[in-house]
Amino acid sequence: MVVHRDMTSDEWKWLVRLCQHEADSIPKEIEARFTELGLLGPNGLSDNARNLVQHELLAERRNRLQGLH
Repeated sequence: MVVHRDMTSDEWKWLVRLCQHEADSIPKEIEARFTELGLLGPNGLSDNARNLVQHELLAERRNRLQGLH
């Protein structure tokens, strides 16, 4: 299974943008890399891609909130 640290910061930004429907298209090299990692298929983003982004963003939010206490 792919994790956040398997990607560059640029790849991660594109993945988040795609999951949040903030991008209609992506650079060909990013598309090829996501396909290679199994994050992108013929029907768009995989469930693994969506779950990864959701998990990471929730963890970031949790860490920020814990820092406030």
